[in-house]
Amino acid sequence: MDDAPVVDQGLDAGFEAFYRDHHGPAVRWATALVGRSDVAADLAHDALIRVGGRLAEVDEPTPYLRRSVVNACHDWHRRADRETGWLAHHDVVARPHPATIEVLDVLARLPYRQRAAVVLRFWDDWPSADIAAALGCREVTVRVLVHRGLAALRHQLTPEEGS
Repeated sequence: MDDAPVVDQGLDAGFEAFYRDHHGPAVRWATALVGRSDVAADLAHDALIRVGGRLAEVDEPTPYLRRSVVNACHDWHRRADRETGWLAHHDVVARPHPATIEVLDVLARLPYRQRAAVVLRFWDDWPSADIAAALGCREVTVRVLVHRGLAALRHQLTPEEGS
């Protein structure tokens, strides 16, 4: 049985099928981008509902959903960065979420667009064209973002000589 939440918001059966088919991948994308499964599930659900409201007018709903999830994750990061700045300014210690894993922690050090390009390419095997559409850039830019992101990861993960 699919673990996607039941959607009962007066939407048609076509949307319910779209939701069930895309819920798992949307949560996976969001988890990779924000590093927290609880937040990812909420972001994916919200993106699916937004797309559901426009399903009849969107020619290709899957790329539209991908872009919606990426944008929602980007917005979440901006809010989290503002909150972290506020917490630091007010001497409040933010506690890391217990589900954070080492790889996502290292990925979090990358600029958002590099992190998104690397995660979507290698976590969920998106083609460059889909990543470009989701990030609102050209495919060549995606290749540059992936190249630079991987170089930064190699640098961060490679132990220094003499350590």
